[in-house]
Amino acid sequence: MNNRHVAALLVLIFAIAISSCADRIVADTNPERPTYKPSPTEVVDSFLKALKDEDFKKAYKYAYTPSSDEAGYIIEMRNIYKKHQLRINSFEILGTHIYDLTATVVVELDSSFKSPTTGKIINLSHKDKYNLGLFDKKWKVTGGECFENCLEEVPEIQIAD
Repeated sequence: MNNRHVAALLVLIFAIAISSCADRIVADTNPERPTYKPSPTEVVDSFLKALKDEDFKKAYKYAYTPSSDEAGYIIEMRNIYKKHQLRINSFEILGTHIYDLTATVVVELDSSFKSPTTGKIINLSHKDKYNLGLFDKKWKVTGGECFENCLEEVPEIQIAD
């Protein structure tokens, strides 16, 4: 072997050694967390589709409800939807952030419901944050809250002079 071949061989061996050590260092200091299917994004998407279709039995599969059984959840959701004339018209998932055992999914939601102030049906486009937890290697919706454009605009009262 001439010097060129030896040098090329040494460079190749050195490159392999460095890359194998680099992989090990990254793996030891930043281990990849396990992924569970369906993902938090898919869970929220399926959950909201079920609520949009008023399929509360299906929605129950994606919700963490330790204080209720399936039948109780379905009855409660039917009553809420009926009382408030609630409808989900459309939604779009804007982003997901996964932590270790929890996740947050941000959704833009267009819904209609009976106004508590006027009694009329109003449409409202708002942004909601859904929280999820990992239970028995399955993501479940644990709660949600509106964080932008949450309330209807209250009509101004005209006072005659």
